[in-house]
Amino acid sequence: MGKNKGLTILFAASEALPFAKTGGLGDVAGGLPRALAEAGCSVAVLLPLYGCIDKNKLQKTASSITVMIGGRPYITTLYKKEVFPGVTHWFLHQPELYYSRPNIYGDQNGDYPDNDARFIFFNRVLAEFPAAANLRPDVVHVNDWHLGLAPLYLKLLPQGHPMRGTPSVFSIHNLAYQGLFPRESYPLTGLPEKYFSDDGVEIWGKINFMKAGILFADAVTAVSPTYAKEILGKELGFGLEKPLNRRKKSLFGILNGIDADEWNPATDKHLPAAYSAKKMAGKVKCREALLKKFSLPDVPGRAVVGIVSRMVEQKGFGLITAAEKELMKLNIALVVLGTGQPKYENELRDIAKKHPGRVGLTIGYDEGLAHLIEAGSDLFLMPSHFEPCGLNQMYSLRYGTVPVVRATGGLADTVVNWQPAGKKGNGFLFKAATPQAFVASVKNALKAFGNKKEWNRIVQNGMAEDHSWRKSAERYLALYRTLV
Repeated sequence: MGKNKGLTILFAASEALPFAKTGGLGDVAGGLPRALAEAGCSVAVLLPLYGCIDKNKLQKTASSITVMIGGRPYITTLYKKEVFPGVTHWFLHQPELYYSRPNIYGDQNGDYPDNDARFIFFNRVLAEFPAAANLRPDVVHVNDWHLGLAPLYLKLLPQGHPMRGTPSVFSIHNLAYQGLFPRESYPLTGLPEKYFSDDGVEIWGKINFMKAGILFADAVTAVSPTYAKEILGKELGFGLEKPLNRRKKSLFGILNGIDADEWNPATDKHLPAAYSAKKMAGKVKCREALLKKFSLPDVPGRAVVGIVSRMVEQKGFGLITAAEKELMKLNIALVVLGTGQPKYENELRDIAKKHPGRVGLTIGYDEGLAHLIEAGSDLFLMPSHFEPCGLNQMYSLRYGTVPVVRATGGLADTVVNWQPAGKKGNGFLFKAATPQAFVASVKNALKAFGNKKEWNRIVQNGMAEDHSWRKSAERYLALYRTLV
């Protein structure tokens, strides 16, 4: 701990628990700073003060920052709150144009049309924030496309600026979302014209925030080792494989962690009964409660199979719906929680109607139900086409629920295929993104499920693992130290 003393991190993200979250980025920006603080660092987390955050519960400071966007000044006042020792959350209050809306990125009509200006503002404020907050960070760590321009702004600071020379880390959470905006928005950035080029922020005639982060940060991270390799290729590089290969030596894969306090079957407040690897009786009660919740019969020998996911193509819902007939021939009860593309929501509704007593479906999101599905299921399905990291497979392992996943990204880094001979492995993987390979993997899992001794070994293997943020924080700290 001593060697980390004095390391000050400015961590910036567009969302962070416990204040604002739409997906995995919010989990990371909630969990990693806390783990860094536990390792002895001082962490300032910077995010916009959205309308969904109650500013009356925050401390208003006397500090403000003025930034020019499109030739006019915008003033942001700073609010703050310490929610965990060593972590201070700072909030940019700019209601005039940007952040008074309740949602983060958009509404029922899609993304906000001025997201270019909203996030250019966030990027430009970043370099001026430390002086206003009386901070001197050793490292700036920014996340995803929303802050992709920040490393470039830091590089262009004038001589004598207190933040000039501060190293930056840029984390890619999902390369499929890049922050693409029209050429006409470029003047809003205030960047010199030469950076609207192949060596700068331009791609396909547009501004690309993600590309800027990749090219100009001192180090680039992806949220799992396998994903860091996958994005160098054409299939998952999404057009950015060329700049990524240019930065290959500065690209690192660091697996995300999970909140080991929030996701702990021994203390989980959402569950009807607690359990642990040594005392598993509570899991049986959770399974009973889950079946009751969905009005499904408890049939001896039938495996309860859970899914908690966004219902989109990336998450493999095309495979799930295509495999419906074969899956329903198996001795399983399927419980699904999620929301997403209307096509998949409707197809899941049809499947549930066709198979009463076999399929339980909730369209939407319910935190308590998500925990109950993790605890009460025997198997958990994640047949993703690509998965930068994935968290649910790690929750599943912790809850003694055996994952069946496609071997991609963070799924391949956390799930080890069961090998009966050596009694090694914690789940079941398949490679080909086909319904046949997916169903074959489920059948392999069900075969093991039918052998109580074998199944208990798989469950115990998974529950023995440590996927907490502590391990991830150690890897980030090692990276920070190479830059400082």
